[in-house]
Amino acid sequence: MRFYRRRHSVPELNTTSTADISFMLLIFFLVTTNMGMDKGLSRQLPPADKQERQESFVAKGTMMVLRIDENGKLFVDGRVLPVNKLRMCVEDFIKRMGKRHLIKIDVAPEASYDAYFQLQNELVTAYKNWRNSAAKRTFKKDFDVLLPKQRDVIMAQCPQRIAEQYNGTMANHFADGQEGGEP
Repeated sequence: MRFYRRRHSVPELNTTSTADISFMLLIFFLVTTNMGMDKGLSRQLPPADKQERQESFVAKGTMMVLRIDENGKLFVDGRVLPVNKLRMCVEDFIKRMGKRHLIKIDVAPEASYDAYFQLQNELVTAYKNWRNSAAKRTFKKDFDVLLPKQRDVIMAQCPQRIAEQYNGTMANHFADGQEGGEP
């Protein structure tokens, strides 16, 4: 006796609508997802030293104190200064002091981020201008087109020396006329 197998037909699934829905969801999430660049201040912290650091003293004449109060007013060494004049003031200071300069930033916690961002923007531009003029003087080229070794030379000549104070704790530290130790 022979048994014949019956052929069963497998029902087909219509996957066209499933593929369409999957494609639409993919397009939706690609369009609605933010692929923009991160906003904010990009800073690279220096590597941590293995040895213990000792506190250093800075002569008052080689330090510029920038302070933003809770109302967003900018003070340079205790005097009010509009933000648009800060760049020239910082450029003059760092050119005059050279490597010995130090810029201390003290921002009140209640100050607006916009005021802090404008301050940082002016500082970055001042340092860029300083390094660019040093590159033109030394290598007769703009800083942006220098080779990496040439950039290192300019970076050593024109270091960025900025100290930030947090929580407004140092606002009146030098207000009493004290000077630091030896430079």
